[in-house]
Amino acid sequence: MKKVLTALLLLLAAGHAHSQVPDSAAPAPPAAKKWFETFAIRGYVQARYNRLLETNPDLNCEQCDRSWGRNGGISLRRVRIVFYGQLHERVYFYIQPDFASAPSGSTSLQFGQLRDAYFDLGLDKASQFRLRLGQSKIPFGFENMQSSQNRLPLDRNDALNSALSNERDLGAFLYWAPTAVRQRFAMLVKKA
Repeated sequence: MKKVLTALLLLLAAGHAHSQVPDSAAPAPPAAKKWFETFAIRGYVQARYNRLLETNPDLNCEQCDRSWGRNGGISLRRVRIVFYGQLHERVYFYIQPDFASAPSGSTSLQFGQLRDAYFDLGLDKASQFRLRLGQSKIPFGFENMQSSQNRLPLDRNDALNSALSNERDLGAFLYWAPTAVRQRFAMLVKKA
């Protein structure tokens, strides 16, 4: 038993001595990112079938899914490619076209449309205060600000969804998001 304890103590001491690296041997800080490492591309597709439990083939809604009603059925609800990145420690960009939308007043689908195109300018070092310039979602309720890729239902509730066309507009918006709240929200999105 004495030999086992002695061997364990020696192993612990050797590990402790090895973990104490002098400052001169500390690893160098990471190199600055190259321009092409400051942005990323991702995307998603959502499909839906609407005729399974249909009771009214004449039902339609301008703000809602345009595949409702007659001649509807399987539709590509969203086909989006997202370009985004941190261009500078205080400048973030986000561009999201959608290739499954329909022009207003039309029943044709698969029309390319720019959903979001904005820059976030951090007003402080942690970007807790930031100015958003461009076309983006109108900050009108938590449900509206959630991405459709992170929500369980494909559509938002009708009252909110009919307030603003596509829930978006051009503008300049001042956001305040404390670091702790942003970290909590990122954790929730990651676990979803």
